[in-house]
Amino acid sequence: MIRDILEIDEQTTLKGQVIVLGSGIAGAEVSTHLARHGRDVILLESGRDRFDPEIQALNDVIFLGKRHRELNPNTYYHRYLPPELRGVSRVRQFGGTSNVWTGKWKYLQPSDFDGRDWIPNSDWPIDFTDLLEHYRSAAKDYGFGDLEAEAVRPEILELRAKIAAYGLKMSSFYWEKTPTRTAIRFGEEMRRSPNLQVIQGATATELKLDPSGQRVTAVVCRSLEGREILVEGDTIVLATGAFEAARLLLASDRQIPNGIGNAHDLVGRFYTDHPKHHTGFLLPGHLTRQYAPELQYAPKPRFCICFALDDETQRQHKLLEHVLYIKPIYEKLTDRLKRIIQRRPICKDNNGVVAAYQVKFVTEQLPQKDSRLKLGTELDALGQRKLEVDWCFTEHDHRSMKKTLELLTQRFAEVGIGTFEFGDDSPCIDNMTDAAHQMGTTRMGSCPEEGVVDVNCRVFGTDNLYVASSAVFPTGPSYSPTFTILALARRLGQHLLEITKSHSPSKHKTEVASASDFPTTLVNTASQQSDHL
Repeated sequence: MIRDILEIDEQTTLKGQVIVLGSGIAGAEVSTHLARHGRDVILLESGRDRFDPEIQALNDVIFLGKRHRELNPNTYYHRYLPPELRGVSRVRQFGGTSNVWTGKWKYLQPSDFDGRDWIPNSDWPIDFTDLLEHYRSAAKDYGFGDLEAEAVRPEILELRAKIAAYGLKMSSFYWEKTPTRTAIRFGEEMRRSPNLQVIQGATATELKLDPSGQRVTAVVCRSLEGREILVEGDTIVLATGAFEAARLLLASDRQIPNGIGNAHDLVGRFYTDHPKHHTGFLLPGHLTRQYAPELQYAPKPRFCICFALDDETQRQHKLLEHVLYIKPIYEKLTDRLKRIIQRRPICKDNNGVVAAYQVKFVTEQLPQKDSRLKLGTELDALGQRKLEVDWCFTEHDHRSMKKTLELLTQRFAEVGIGTFEFGDDSPCIDNMTDAAHQMGTTRMGSCPEEGVVDVNCRVFGTDNLYVASSAVFPTGPSYSPTFTILALARRLGQHLLEITKSHSPSKHKTEVASASDFPTTLVNTASQQSDHL
């Protein structure tokens, strides 16, 4: 069932077994999984079916450090979206930020979970095998390509071996033709589910604790229209993204002065994103011409490739991992004349002659305490303190980017991938933007001194509060976090299934239909997606 907070009487108290905040990838996954298995679930969503600028304004923050991308109807990015969503990186609407997601699926590599002695705070307390079954089941259920099979395709193995001799590595990601929108994938199922209530227009403003301070008993929800309700539950899941999870924990400070889960001053700290640069070009070399069909970005759906320095080079030079993507730019008449005059050999794939490749760097950021979110003094429309975002970098970040560019330039030329052209805009941290991949603000740790949540994503110091988002990432390997968010959400959903009991076991003896069995009732703007990096 889906209803609006305005349909609920003032000062009403709702009760459920599991309360999930947020309807994006993680929130939709956890809530529907539990509801299918007989758990009584209430999902709270700040937004509504239609985008509302006034609700969206609740996302406004104050930047103290490097700024992020902001709303820009004229931006090159997300051109397939309505103007009001272009450049927006966090969306308050049914479906959450999946409404603007570009549809790239890539799992973390096994080495991404290993601590690196030259990068402080880089340990994950779980490893690749803890997520592997969830990666696999998600790929099957969501119907996208087998990344494990793609990794051993002969052409990929050949190219990987050739670049490995020059200290380079590569990996693949799957790019959907129509990016997943949770409002579409799960919307009808949510409307028909007997075990799931979705409350729209309900912004969580506070978590209430029992007298021990260890158990969340209720979520206070308010709307811009002035409606307030209380939602009680046995288990609470914050699936609101890295910003809002941290904000709500910090703002819930009536009973615990510094906020919930913040005994060691870690909530909001270790904030990372993926600085990215996208204005360069690559003139193809002989290896790129040979493997041009493998380097296509269209038509979708398809597998695509990204490059990086190999692990040994990163270790030798104490580098972070910076990933490089190249997208074909096809030849026009002027490009053809230029190529003929310069006597450059032809580079051709299934889509035509390639004039050059657009280059995009996506960089890993050093996890450090000073890069953080905190509550400011300015208030939003609900009277809540706005977040202050101090996205900052270390000398290690700057040095790592500079050295990586130097080595990639040299090795790309030597192996025959090609040569870079950046003009006056050579990649550096200062001229990069964010990638809308907010991470780390409630990082996972082995103990409360190392993180905000444990290996099951439970907030330290609480019995029943969990976080399901990239907020729990201890590090941010340089590619889309969505697949890992989904895998962690599936893992959490399974954990919660094991520790809760079905409220109506007789209802669920038969298999529940998958989301794909329900008709689509919303317009999917992603179907008009353009071919951009």
